[in-house]
Amino acid sequence: MMAGIDSAAMRIWRSRWTRRIGSALLFFWFAYWTWQVIGDTFSAWPYHLDVIGVDGRLYYRAAGMWVSGGDPWTAYTATNTWPPGPQWIHFLFTGPPPTVLAFVPFVWIPESIFVIAWLGLTAAAAVYALRRLHLPVWWILFPPLAQGILVGNPHVVCLALLLSGSRWLQALAAPMKAYAVVPMIGERQWRALGLLIVGLAISLVIFWPLWAQYFKEYSTVQDWLIGATHWNPDRTLYVAAAVALGALALIDRRAASWLAVAALWPGGQFFYLSFILPAAPVLAPLLTFNGWRPVPIVPSAIADHALGMNNLFQIIVAYALARLVLRILGYAHRRQVLGRACRALRTRSVLQAPRLPPRD
Repeated sequence: MMAGIDSAAMRIWRSRWTRRIGSALLFFWFAYWTWQVIGDTFSAWPYHLDVIGVDGRLYYRAAGMWVSGGDPWTAYTATNTWPPGPQWIHFLFTGPPPTVLAFVPFVWIPESIFVIAWLGLTAAAAVYALRRLHLPVWWILFPPLAQGILVGNPHVVCLALLLSGSRWLQALAAPMKAYAVVPMIGERQWRALGLLIVGLAISLVIFWPLWAQYFKEYSTVQDWLIGATHWNPDRTLYVAAAVALGALALIDRRAASWLAVAALWPGGQFFYLSFILPAAPVLAPLLTFNGWRPVPIVPSAIADHALGMNNLFQIIVAYALARLVLRILGYAHRRQVLGRACRALRTRSVLQAPRLPPRD
């Protein structure tokens, strides 16, 4: 009877309709949370339309500021307050010199045209990354990824570059976002890392004044970034997540490197969570809530204590422990199977051994 129940359950699990229903539920789950994350941009029409492509605009202005002889770390964008009011919120550029240099080739384009083109490139990069990961295109609604596209952050293009098959494109990921080096190591993209090191050495020599200015202002820039992103993690949970990822790296360095950026990189932002997709897309349904405001339908107690960035460290620790337990159980099972096989072989050899004639 139990065998019949097990076989029926497996047939239901493997059914095409089960996958279709599961995909439909996940689609609506992503769509709901994406609207909770980015809906305010459109609900207070038209006061927050300045958020669309704001990060791409900021990177463009930093490169333009440097080309014109100014300080790129004084470049900023201004957006309306939440809710709309007479004041404006200023966001400063905080990227390293390679990021400034990466956007210099675009400064000859008018800003408005660049922002539109960059948004199109960002959306295309997201689709490309999903296809490389063999995920449906509608996963573009995964809230961290959708937010990254909305603001035009280079993080999305960085993800696509890392997933490309070209070492030249992979080497361009780190100038977009410095933390790309971590998954590059995890993916063992050694040739791309070699190209990156050579490029950095050349830029240090040729553009030393830019680097010197960055080193001079580094502490100020980082203090502003930490304050603007409200990055103040619980130290105990942060250390626990770091230890868990270190243990995970023993069995899966690739997954640990992607998750480390999402969980541990200082000044982490919501769209960083899209870096879980190459390593653990199974976590995506749990990382849809940005934790910034209460939402309808889902009670705040559940949203705050079960989903999203508020519980990122706990989710990472649970995932790492689950992977370790499964590896240990798998190892124990293999040992058990091998032990039974060895005993069976020994028994067979004893039974088939030739019998010696009795002695007189």
